[in-house]
Amino acid sequence: RLGVSAFYQHRVLETHVLPGGEFTFLVGGQVPEFRVRTRAAILASGRFFGKGLRADRMRIHETIFDLPVDQPAERSLWHHKDLFARQGHAINRAGLAVDSGFRPVDAKGNVIYEHLHAAGSILAHQDWMRQKCGSGLAIATAFGAVDALAASL
Repeated sequence: RLGVSAFYQHRVLETHVLPGGEFTFLVGGQVPEFRVRTRAAILASGRFFGKGLRADRMRIHETIFDLPVDQPAERSLWHHKDLFARQGHAINRAGLAVDSGFRPVDAKGNVIYEHLHAAGSILAHQDWMRQKCGSGLAIATAFGAVDALAASL
């Protein structure tokens, strides 16, 4: 009724940004099963285990839109030498930088897609595992992202 669809146990396999800022997603298991076209989206794909982020030998990548990931300048800075370092590990704070409306931004703070918002553990500058706040982070940022998205349409 509200125009919201959930595709549990499915992944976004392909993304297209259309002229005018709309998005088309191919969604499925191993092969595309659905084509979703939308004016706006909230990216809540998680980090490494959720497959929202992927790391190679050189850098960390966002897997759906190939958005810039705020991360340490060098791989050697991802982890602290002490496994139990009090300040945690820099890789755990890597993620998407966002503006006040939870829209992903580039290194200069420019919004990348007007109607794309992000929420949850994919956001940069937080360490939900070490701070034991995963559910709170998910709920609070989802509320902020949905509120900002609704206000922008």
